[in-house]
Amino acid sequence: MRGASKKSEKPGARGFLAVLSVLAALGALVAVAPAAHAASTLVVPRDYRTIQAAVDAAASGDTILVQPRTYTEEVVVSGKDLTLKATGKGSPVIKAPAKLTPFAQDVRHSVPVTSVVRIAHGAHVRMSGFTVTGPVPCDQLVSGVTALQSAVLDLSRTRVVDMLPAPPCPADQAFGRGVTVGLPDYVQVDGAAGSAASGRITYVTVTRYQNVGISLNGPSQGTPSRVIAENNVVTGGAQIPAAQVGIVVGSAVATVTGNRVSHAVCTLPGCGGDPISEFQSPGIAAIGTPPGTEISRNQVSDTDIGIYQISSPDCCRISHNRLTGNRFFGIVIQDGNGTTDHNEITGGRVGIGVVAGTVDTTGTLRGDRIRRTSVAPVREIQCCGFKATAVVKSG
Repeated sequence: MRGASKKSEKPGARGFLAVLSVLAALGALVAVAPAAHAASTLVVPRDYRTIQAAVDAAASGDTILVQPRTYTEEVVVSGKDLTLKATGKGSPVIKAPAKLTPFAQDVRHSVPVTSVVRIAHGAHVRMSGFTVTGPVPCDQLVSGVTALQSAVLDLSRTRVVDMLPAPPCPADQAFGRGVTVGLPDYVQVDGAAGSAASGRITYVTVTRYQNVGISLNGPSQGTPSRVIAENNVVTGGAQIPAAQVGIVVGSAVATVTGNRVSHAVCTLPGCGGDPISEFQSPGIAAIGTPPGTEISRNQVSDTDIGIYQISSPDCCRISHNRLTGNRFFGIVIQDGNGTTDHNEITGGRVGIGVVAGTVDTTGTLRGDRIRRTSVAPVREIQCCGFKATAVVKSG
């Protein structure tokens, strides 16, 4: 018993070796376990001369602060979660270089697709306080800021200006968009038709663009893009003839609210007031849009059509918008049933047009206030054997 007692009180060499072995194994596990990334702040140009160099060096979770100056470069964020923020007094300017890198092909116009700032391959980027500016190259579909390939973009308090080529670029080769979230089917990306993305565009100013101020789109098949566009200011105007749209919603589910859109111009041959046979420039357009989109509490003025829903049956809630001085129509519902609700329309030829050119179309108009139109408050326009019906309901 005494011997056993001594043995239990004093481990032998073999016991010590076992304990040391366990401790060593634990130590090894601790040594090789990956440490959580401590978010860093990178400053441009203090730490990196260009924004792209800082993006390349950053890890997911990092913040890049950009001091005011002009950076003539293309910025691409791929697969990272980053915050890009202006710092100091004034706005850093990202200016389009003479050459941009194509990442897709617009098969409808047979031109490459490029962007000054591109958020791609599942990246999640919060970007605020910048100015993104052109002019942009001729014969390319160029955007100031683009999100695609399941990326998420939170863009705020940013100006996107002069997204148009300089003359003498021909009108059929002149393209330029302010902000693009998602791409439609006619854009081929890595062999796929279109590309989905999501995000929030708030307090962004888009001025002087060639074709579209803000484009919210995606592929017609699969999960749609989902985007909020809120409290933005979009102002048209182009030196080269164009048919502009302030904000367009394609194959995306969007909330478009609180925006101020004006002066979208249509200056191409074939522009005019007939929605069946001529082109018009709308302030806000829903084109091939699936159900679930809200277009509400926007102010649209001095365009051809304030809000234009076409080929988008029952897509949208169009409500409580203020539409002033839009040349031809305040609202058009064309080739697919739609509903309006308590919009205020002042001036122009027609307050609300219900148009049937390819399918019977009924517009249900509830409680809209229409004043001072030169032709009619409501007009039915139909063609080619299809019937347009406007159902006006009070309150």
